[in-house]
Amino acid sequence: MILTVSTPGHGVHPAAPSLAWFRTLTRTAERGGFDAILFDGAWGPAGPFTIDPVPLIAALASSSKQIGLGAAIALDHAEPFNIARSYAAIDRLTAGRSAWIAAMGTGRAADFAHAPPMAPADRWARAAESVAVVRKLWDSWEDEAVILDKPNGRFSNPDVIHPINHSGQYFSVRGPLNAPRPLQGNPPVFQRDVSAEGLALARETADVLIAPVGDASALAGIRRAIGERPRLLVRLAVLLAETDAEAKSRAKELGAPLEGLSFVGTPGGLVTHLAKLSTLCDGIDLWPAVLATDLDLLVDQAVPRLRATSLRPATYRGRTLRENLGLARPRSQFAA
Repeated sequence: MILTVSTPGHGVHPAAPSLAWFRTLTRTAERGGFDAILFDGAWGPAGPFTIDPVPLIAALASSSKQIGLGAAIALDHAEPFNIARSYAAIDRLTAGRSAWIAAMGTGRAADFAHAPPMAPADRWARAAESVAVVRKLWDSWEDEAVILDKPNGRFSNPDVIHPINHSGQYFSVRGPLNAPRPLQGNPPVFQRDVSAEGLALARETADVLIAPVGDASALAGIRRAIGERPRLLVRLAVLLAETDAEAKSRAKELGAPLEGLSFVGTPGGLVTHLAKLSTLCDGIDLWPAVLATDLDLLVDQAVPRLRATSLRPATYRGRTLRENLGLARPRSQFAA
């Protein structure tokens, strides 16, 4: 069972949370053996200050050794070349532990001050082409391109560095990327939209789809829609306490119900619940109700129980995030 944890990449005030706070979260999640910690401010409540998650995971690279680090870049606004270059660098900084959350923005006219907003169909078509271009750019350097031949003054072999010569409806990119191929070949692409358009995009471009559904019965239909290739995770909001009564009391104190699929109860009860969910999907993306409290309870009390039932391995299975997700490393699409 794949296990990730998502956190909102922002704080209520510009002075908090600090980088030290994010480092603590990451180290705690890694201590619990989570496959990845995912930073995507679009999932949290709106706040006056939002941290860009891409430089955040670069800053967190030295704070962890094994856990995957995911960050969101909205497909609506970013250019494929910039996305590809950012992740080519970050994947090396993290020693092959990065993930791109390829998110869709709101589509509101106010978000497109630099250009007229697109019609919905055009937004989704542009998104699919954007991911395709990013993958081409990652693949434009074959794995053997970097030779580091110091005596002859050769850094790379130009014979295995390829212009991509992409000419599409929305992008025209000659390439190649001006950075070597990521260590993972392609960092895993996460998506999280379960609309009809989002499912079609995931089937075509995603490695992992995180499904924010309100009813687990929807997972069967989602799996049929996306096919067998993308890993399917269900998002689960979690609020824990030592007893069910204490958990319900905590939920009442928070003053609002948890959104989407949720669990309120004990760590032992959560393990039983996760075991049932794991029969419907490939893993769980956990959303701790209160990070400072629920992440610690997950790591210290729920994860050991999961490992005792063999739902989770005792240690990380691989060196890279792709390996820990059970995803094969792709060969360059330009390799002979």
